[in-house]
Amino acid sequence: MTEPTAGLGLSPQIRLLPGGELRLLADIGTLDPTSLASARQYGAYAGLKRAVGKLGPEGTIAEIAAAGLRGRGGGGYPTADKWRAARAAEGDGKVVVANLIGADPTALGDRALAEGNPHLLLEGVLLAAFATGASEAIIAVRRDWTDAIARLRGAVAEADAAHLAGYLVMGTDFSCVVSVWEGAAALVAGEETALLAALVGDRAMPVIRPPYPTERGLRALPTTVQNGETLAHAAWIARHGAKKFRAVGSQASPGTKLVSIYGRVGQPGLAEVALGTPLAAILALAGGATGSIKAVFVGGPGGGALSAAELETPYDFDTLREAGAGIGLGQLLVTNSETCMVDTARFFLDYSAREACGKAVPCRIGTKRLVETLDRILVGTPRPTDIALLRALAGKMSDTALCKLEARAPGPMLTTLDRFADEYRAHAERGECLAGACRTAPLPPLLAPLPGLEPTA
Repeated sequence: MTEPTAGLGLSPQIRLLPGGELRLLADIGTLDPTSLASARQYGAYAGLKRAVGKLGPEGTIAEIAAAGLRGRGGGGYPTADKWRAARAAEGDGKVVVANLIGADPTALGDRALAEGNPHLLLEGVLLAAFATGASEAIIAVRRDWTDAIARLRGAVAEADAAHLAGYLVMGTDFSCVVSVWEGAAALVAGEETALLAALVGDRAMPVIRPPYPTERGLRALPTTVQNGETLAHAAWIARHGAKKFRAVGSQASPGTKLVSIYGRVGQPGLAEVALGTPLAAILALAGGATGSIKAVFVGGPGGGALSAAELETPYDFDTLREAGAGIGLGQLLVTNSETCMVDTARFFLDYSAREACGKAVPCRIGTKRLVETLDRILVGTPRPTDIALLRALAGKMSDTALCKLEARAPGPMLTTLDRFADEYRAHAERGECLAGACRTAPLPPLLAPLPGLEPTA
């Protein structure tokens, strides 16, 4: 496996929590990702064989439903519901799109799968096509993931030659032509309608839904868009069964998740963990924090911050959403006492502002205004209503959002504002960084606290 994106301090090591037999990457050290024969030694395409030979399309969807598989792209939507909707949709042809195009460079799960176990990912693509009735599948990959692209194309060629993909798969009447598409990295392309626009040569911009892609998607055909890790899990379930999948994880969030752990930790890298695992146990896989933990940012630029007092929070879809964060693509940024929460929130918001496609005014302008407001607070020159403006503008963006990038962009700011109001207060009222990380000069104290930063009971 090649080194991940340079400059992030992330290693390609795979660490695993105890989780029974459920592993997507456990054999990454011995499995040859360029060899179909090696992949089949580890059970590749056994799930597809069971689906086309025994379960049938409806039975395959029922197996995925019984497993409780939820989308690993951040939303956590039930996979079986999406497949069922696509199968029921009317159309002359149907398409499956595997989305490996998200731009966040700290999310390494899909890349690790594409480079380390491409046949498992391809098997999941074919399984989704069989279940939904699709005869075409596209694997959309960031063009800078050159090894991933080469290995996926090699896997498709090998599978075609072995009649595991292409026409008359495994001697049945199921056919699915698979191609690999290279696209520019763009955070907004993680949104399914924006990716579909890019696939036909348009700018990657989301569209209003409904209709959903499962009804009218690529070239107006019913289209199932799924991230790579979700499809890999589907292939595992088809091979081993729903009962074994549910034996790992929590009741509402079964299975495992590939998690990138970085920041102030001893050994940054990638881990596959059972959903429902406490955050503290996940951080221990990365050697623990270097220094006392202040907060963990969960879910990347669309997630949120949890304080050190919340490290026993289970890592699952619903609990994190209730806490104001989210799984996202599986990112955990660990910060310590030397990290300024205001500056970190500004970093995430600036990233979202730069990645905004520009279609929706609240996103295009709102994210920039939030960054400008944080800049005034960081240098100790806020307007009297700036803190109130942060909350009001974030609420307007979420209420009018066209896509999830816009709706979730204020998350890191809002969660730090809720949990670390003292740091915002120090910057805004005194020009002081409590973490000692920002170069600011202390200001004379204000006679009264700024609106929105009054002490809470």
